[in-house]
Amino acid sequence: MGTVILLGRHIGYSASPAMHAAAFRALGLAHSYELADVTLDELPNAVAGLHAGDSLGANVTTPHKSAVLDLLDEVEPLCTRVGAVNTVTRRDGRLVGSNTDVPAIADEIRLLRPAPTRVVVLGGGGAARAVGLALEGVGASEITFVARSGRGGGSVAWEGLPDLLPAADLLVNATPVGTESDDSPVDKGSLHAGLAVLDLVYRPSPSRLVSDARSAGALARGGAGVLLGQGWRSLEAWLFAPIEMDVRDAMAGALRAELGNSADV
Repeated sequence: MGTVILLGRHIGYSASPAMHAAAFRALGLAHSYELADVTLDELPNAVAGLHAGDSLGANVTTPHKSAVLDLLDEVEPLCTRVGAVNTVTRRDGRLVGSNTDVPAIADEIRLLRPAPTRVVVLGGGGAARAVGLALEGVGASEITFVARSGRGGGSVAWEGLPDLLPAADLLVNATPVGTESDDSPVDKGSLHAGLAVLDLVYRPSPSRLVSDARSAGALARGGAGVLLGQGWRSLEAWLFAPIEMDVRDAMAGALRAELGNSADV
């Protein structure tokens, strides 16, 4: 029996345990997936514990995706580019970091807007950087980041958002605004039918932003598809084997059971 943990903070809302439990059942494996709510000070010991005999590795989520980089034996090049790790795997006694968020986000972008031109990304943290790399991968020509912190790091101040949206054809929310709430980071009057919207928030499904976007005639998807996409890729890393469609379907079914039939998986 192997164990995978999710390293993060205030992560009781996570749907990952249900998703991965379904995957392990479908594969006939007696593995478990557990939450590990740890502070930044507790993170080094938690990561060191991944060397234990029954550990397959870990997922890493907010706010530890960047901090964990310096605690691993090796990180894949994509992690260095995005400055974040979301998956840790044991390989020959070493802890190796990878990032399955970027390809999962790219898949969701292609579903909404295969060739985006003017893109607005909300957020200035690791999730926003992952979105940025995903957008580069799909050939987005113009990407503007909007952050609460203002213009630091090349971001536009939040007050500039209404001026950007009329000409945008894709909006991606990479902030936690809307998680387990009815809040939205965008005034619904700024949304329009020519805009596609990807909200990385998946609980609730749909989020307020997704609901408002659809009401405005826009194509919109919530974050459950990203969760699924990064999840099966992480599973491939831990098990060193491809994950077939029947297992992915079981994971998607678990997410619908957890989040509701409207979850975008």
